[in-house]
Amino acid sequence: MGSKITMILEILRDGEWHKIEELQQRMEIDEYKVQEITKFLNKYDFATIDGANKKVKISKDFQKFLAQTMT
Repeated sequence: MGSKITMILEILRDGEWHKIEELQQRMEIDEYKVQEITKFLNKYDFATIDGANKKVKISKDFQKFLAQTMT
């Protein structure tokens, strides 16, 4: 699952809202797996989930951390 998390973080690192469906299509995995990964990120305050609109966005603090470590 580690590489899937990395792939999602690469997409989310722009700090914009991304639909679960978009992540699913870009990563070519099922919606359940995307939801599990985004729930994990949300649990540790790495991302925010908008459940009503099925969107996710990375947290500002974690985005700053990624900018420093993923360059």
